[in-house]
Amino acid sequence: MKAQSFYNINSNVFISSGTTFTVGDSLVNNGTLTNNGNMVMGGVWINTGTYNPGTGEITFNNPPGGKSQIINHNNQSFNKLTINGGGEKLILADMTIVGELNLVSGVIANENNSKVVFQPGAKITGGSDQSHINAPVEQQGSGSWLFPMGNGSTYLPVEISGVTDNTARGVIQAHELSSGEVLTGERSVTQLSSKRYWELSSLGGSLANTTITLPLRNESTFTGAPELFAVVESSAAFGPYKSLGQSAFTGDASNGRISSESSPTLSFFTVATVSGEKNVIAYNGVSPNGDGYNDYFQIFNIQLFPNNKVTVFNRWGDKVFELDGYDNDQRIFTGENNVNQTGKLPSGIYFYKIQLGDGSKELTGYLELKNEPR
Repeated sequence: MKAQSFYNINSNVFISSGTTFTVGDSLVNNGTLTNNGNMVMGGVWINTGTYNPGTGEITFNNPPGGKSQIINHNNQSFNKLTINGGGEKLILADMTIVGELNLVSGVIANENNSKVVFQPGAKITGGSDQSHINAPVEQQGSGSWLFPMGNGSTYLPVEISGVTDNTARGVIQAHELSSGEVLTGERSVTQLSSKRYWELSSLGGSLANTTITLPLRNESTFTGAPELFAVVESSAAFGPYKSLGQSAFTGDASNGRISSESSPTLSFFTVATVSGEKNVIAYNGVSPNGDGYNDYFQIFNIQLFPNNKVTVFNRWGDKVFELDGYDNDQRIFTGENNVNQTGKLPSGIYFYKIQLGDGSKELTGYLELKNEPR
């Protein structure tokens, strides 16, 4: 069944199972429309009445002339929705997906602060640079939440995994940085995205023990080893951002995905590189007396940076110890001088410098040495 345009004025219309109803131009529904079949829409959809999604499907195709396809659907639900034909699909009210959203070709955009809402259990298929949602997305219930988002030309999907609270609800909105806008981070965050950040609004429930996965696209300025990439969060849009760590990383800075180690607790998120300072901890008490406690200068996680160099200075700034490849095992500082002379150093305050060898800032501090008398 085909129609160039379709107008339903205060009538009850049923599309039965197995029926395909194609509308080439506008559909206006002021009555009740129940869909158990397959509707194919080529133009404007205006629903000021009641649309019952039933078990049916709707496909929105590109409108004639490549203009934006208007979807003014009175904040009602769709069972299975396919986005196809390219172009922009402009929603003027919230769009709720009950069964499945199939993203083939075309971008869902929005006006009036509208969003795409996925009910618990709704499926998402497809998603690409050519087809995604350039609008806020809401997910609900337990499981893994996929937000098939993008900026209109680039696919930038976000995922929150491990949601256990059936009452949880959250909305994510992407924000592209404008000229002059710069994100800031805490001391351990060395580089932040110059492209974008994401905003998470919790509408209820808990996201405890979850992880958030963000995309990296065209972050060509990022440097450093892959293990130093991290998800970071902040309570304010422009920072300061702090690290949530990294539990998984695939791809690279041009096209990759990174998952946090810790659960999201704040409202704003982006991708960054960290110096490693937060993960490398120097314990500044050294008492090499053989009792098994602080017998050497312990540097937690230093073995993750095999190109490191550790240097120790006395209070006059003289170098008294230096070692490449410090490993907390065989290559360690036990209070012995290894620069120009050997032997035990006197007890006192010393200063250290740790270079991780990955291009990040060096770590400095002091240590207290308590050496047994000679």
